[in-house]
Amino acid sequence: MTWELFGLLTRIRVPGAQMDMAKAARLQHLFPLVGLVVGLSLSLAATVLGWVFEKELSLVSAGLLLVFMYYVMGILHTEGLADFADGVMAGGTKERKREVMKDVRVGVAAILAVVVYLIMMFSLSVTILSDPSRRVDVFPLPWEVVFAMGFVLAEMSGKLAMNTAMYLGPSSHAGMGSMFVDQASAGKLLVSMATAGVVALLIAGWLFAMVYVGVIAGVVVTLVARKNFGGVAGDSFGAANEVGRASALILWVLLI
Repeated sequence: MTWELFGLLTRIRVPGAQMDMAKAARLQHLFPLVGLVVGLSLSLAATVLGWVFEKELSLVSAGLLLVFMYYVMGILHTEGLADFADGVMAGGTKERKREVMKDVRVGVAAILAVVVYLIMMFSLSVTILSDPSRRVDVFPLPWEVVFAMGFVLAEMSGKLAMNTAMYLGPSSHAGMGSMFVDQASAGKLLVSMATAGVVALLIAGWLFAMVYVGVIAGVVVTLVARKNFGGVAGDSFGAANEVGRASALILWVLLI
């Protein structure tokens, strides 16, 4: 594990650690491990909030959990979702759409995408926080699984979505995103999938495959990016992370 990845994907900073974007690109196969750490912190926070506020105040707990999530994660990925939505909904050529995506001004599509996403995450969090410590028997695990552990799968799913988009490419234009696409490979994607799969197996038993909804999310975002922008970029990765996270959490709530 290297701290460059935490500096890139979260707001976690280690004193003395220098941000090396090239190194982070080379170590992209470790993204799911960052998701594991962040997911565990969210699961712990959800459990504590559920204990403090109890079921009757799950709306308050969910709001505080989202605040904690963005305190840890930052808004980079959500900002990517917003810019991606603006670019997709813009008219004109692929060049024009890329210009809109890179524009610092926020459009209606961006606002709508973020609002819908936050409502979805809030609703899912309310469901989990209504009983975050509830334990579930999941075959074939010899231990029970805490309901709040779904946040771990969701975070790893988001990182798999990013890994998938980076591998599928191509880059829509030269920039930070192209650095990650250039360093991506089938081997790195398989390592990230295997890492997430092993952790998911320990958390969800035979339902471990739900973490791979992130791969599907990455494919979908990549196809949309290719059609609209000619390839993927940093904003595409952010959008993939958010779609992968929300999709996995939906499956967790529905299946557990």
